[in-house]
Amino acid sequence: MRRYLFLTAVVLLVSNFAVRGQSEAQISQYMFSQESYNPAAIALENSISLFGLHRQQWVGVPNAPATTYFAANMPVNLWGQKHGIGLIFYNDNAGIFSNQSVNFQYAFKKKLTEGNLSLGADLGFISQTIHGDSINIKDIESEYLVASDPNLPTTSINAVGFDCSLGAYYSAKQYYIGLSMLHLFSPELNMDDYVTSYVGRVLYLTGGYTFNLSNPRYKIKPTGLFKTNFNSFQTDLNIRVERDEKYWGGIGWRLQDAVVFFIGLNLPSGISAGYSFDLATTKFISNSAGSHELFLRYNFSLGAKKTNKYKSIRIL
Repeated sequence: MRRYLFLTAVVLLVSNFAVRGQSEAQISQYMFSQESYNPAAIALENSISLFGLHRQQWVGVPNAPATTYFAANMPVNLWGQKHGIGLIFYNDNAGIFSNQSVNFQYAFKKKLTEGNLSLGADLGFISQTIHGDSINIKDIESEYLVASDPNLPTTSINAVGFDCSLGAYYSAKQYYIGLSMLHLFSPELNMDDYVTSYVGRVLYLTGGYTFNLSNPRYKIKPTGLFKTNFNSFQTDLNIRVERDEKYWGGIGWRLQDAVVFFIGLNLPSGISAGYSFDLATTKFISNSAGSHELFLRYNFSLGAKKTNKYKSIRIL
């Protein structure tokens, strides 16, 4: 019998199978959205922060990944000690797979030498769906649809599991470094008698530095992100130029597959926005018009006096 051509993830779906799923979405502007992968990186400023991001990956490719997430966090002072609390919601779709999660985030903050140390955790639930009714198998030679594999689901199946992540984050005037572990207990999602999905642990290491130039209007800010699920890894390196702590533009390199271009601005009202475009550096460039990502953040202080200058430790 001829072999079937199908999505790589679905090829793994065999009788009595177990899938080790990777639920982590790709985010190019990771330096502006650190709460998405490190719960300790919340409430870094003395203000309430609302954040939204949408990413459309591999434009032109049918059923390509699309990611949306929203986050809200704020600092809290209790018994003379600083804390941070937040809530984050994820929706990620790729092919026949959908992942949603909602997590409560908490961070304990402490002054340490020249900077601030934050230790954080998030607790919540992750939901994963396989849309079996969207599976179409084609013959590798004729391109005609063939009968469904009896081992593949024919309807949408779903499971929900408890999730937990931990993180540490240290920030000073000119640099920051963060370490986090997501899906600490590697939740097991039993969808039906034949399908079990495992969400594997993912380790993140990130850091950034600010170089002050002779012209005080300009700063150079390199950043890096390394992540691994202990089977494979990914490295992102970015550098951007910021003017007047208001406008920025830069370029990044995802060592495995893409060059990233990004721009953004901060407004006096506490609003910041950014856009990035990924250009593939592999043969995949002939199949896709690139990836687009847009974020919007609003920082505001309740009862605080307005200021005409906006500064964020988050964007070092």
